[in-house]
Amino acid sequence: MSVCRAKNVTVQRSVRAATLSLHKISAGARIVQRQHLSQPAVITTNTTARVLVSSNSVRTYASIAPAASASIAANSPNKKTLVLLGTGWGSTTILKNIDTRHFNVVVVSPRNYFLFTPLLPSCTVGTTENISIMEPIRHIVGRRGKDIRFYEAECTDIDTKNKELVLERRPSENDTSLKTQEATLSKTRINYDYLVVGVGGTYNTFGTPGVQENALFLKEMGDASKIRRRLMETIEKASFDGISEEERDRLLHIVVVGGGPTGVEFSGELHDLAVEDLAKWVPHLAKRLKITLIEALPTVLPSFDKKLIDYTQQTFQKNSIHLMTNTTVKSVEKESLKVRDTNSGIETDIAYGTIVWAAGIRAREFAHTLRAKMPDVQTNHRGLIIDDYLRVQGAPDIWALGDCTVSKNAPLAQVASQQGKWLAKALNGMTKDSTQLSDVHSHIERAAKPFVYSSRGSLAYIGGERAIAEIPLLNRSITAGGPFASLFWKSYCLWELFSVRSSMSVATDWAKRAVFGRSISVD
Repeated sequence: MSVCRAKNVTVQRSVRAATLSLHKISAGARIVQRQHLSQPAVITTNTTARVLVSSNSVRTYASIAPAASASIAANSPNKKTLVLLGTGWGSTTILKNIDTRHFNVVVVSPRNYFLFTPLLPSCTVGTTENISIMEPIRHIVGRRGKDIRFYEAECTDIDTKNKELVLERRPSENDTSLKTQEATLSKTRINYDYLVVGVGGTYNTFGTPGVQENALFLKEMGDASKIRRRLMETIEKASFDGISEEERDRLLHIVVVGGGPTGVEFSGELHDLAVEDLAKWVPHLAKRLKITLIEALPTVLPSFDKKLIDYTQQTFQKNSIHLMTNTTVKSVEKESLKVRDTNSGIETDIAYGTIVWAAGIRAREFAHTLRAKMPDVQTNHRGLIIDDYLRVQGAPDIWALGDCTVSKNAPLAQVASQQGKWLAKALNGMTKDSTQLSDVHSHIERAAKPFVYSSRGSLAYIGGERAIAEIPLLNRSITAGGPFASLFWKSYCLWELFSVRSSMSVATDWAKRAVFGRSISVD
């Protein structure tokens, strides 16, 4: 008993010593002391540090830096704090245009880069390297000045009454050294005065059985890497002699679900990979590679001009890309999927080696978390309902933009970008209004007209160094398809990339591909 008592006294003294250390790390940190611990346990503060206590020792270590609200307030206590959730088109455009003389800006996102999504399909086959279209948020933050903070974390909850956000930072999937209980989650809370929700969207399976388990998606950079790896793995498997011809054909069959721009561009990139690179390195397999594009509607690219739709379908037919329109996917198994012809009602089983799902998007989880706080107002299950001033209905001092919203505008990158530019201008203009009004929304209504989306045209790459373009000009719509449109598409991409570094990297990737071909190696 005396030995046990002595050990408990030692542990208690160690915890007291750790408490003093934590106060040095973060003033005001709260420590919950657990007595009589026989197994390792975690003692967590609300924001900044944690202690691992065992019967033998006590270790302290820092987690997330001091709470964002406290850190910002120390720098510029007279400014309002504007929190931007997400690093997509909308939030990043605000970040580049907001006047930091009037706001403390906090950016929160689980990814630390802006992704140039129009070139994501080309990353799946090595036409463009991944890093070339990823613009580090730290670069943008560094250029904007000291009154901007970035936190690589995910916002998981919100208290709209007290204007408080809950952030969680999860350990990397590749970090195998974090085995103990203290490594599972790291939480912190930050306060905001104004909040912009730009968390974007994720893939939508529409409840189709087997899609989540068996399909690959094309929404994030990690998705592109998985597709690239799967393509190379199936090609290498198909090169073995000891498999049947039926199995070889299955492995070399790539099914793309979704006839929007993402599905069409990915199919075009697959065609280029086969005829430009695989035909050189594995010609006996390149000739057997089959691409099937499935679309539930009567045509692909339904938002484009009919002439461009026809041109795309003719180009796909010429490039031996099999189109299955008016076809819905009923279920997906490990090596086959069941489809149904909506005209005849006939169901068919299709064997595949790789299936990529690009059939739609839905709002991310935080948008639904915020919706749940206002169930009487936020009644649309697809995302956040906003008005013409991008205000989230039922939530004071909160705006939303991009794919996580429900509005009259399509979920396009240029819509989110224009929304971000409009909102930054409106917030900047609000600070110049000296009139005494009841709320911030009244100031914005005085500072800006309602947001109106203005289309700058539509572009899509369809393979074979061909693209389609629909450009509004002088109340008309100019359409073009072919090699010239491909040059226009490439010029647009280089112009729209967020930095000179990214533009030069992409141009270099295209030049290397033209001279040396694609790199078909994967890690």
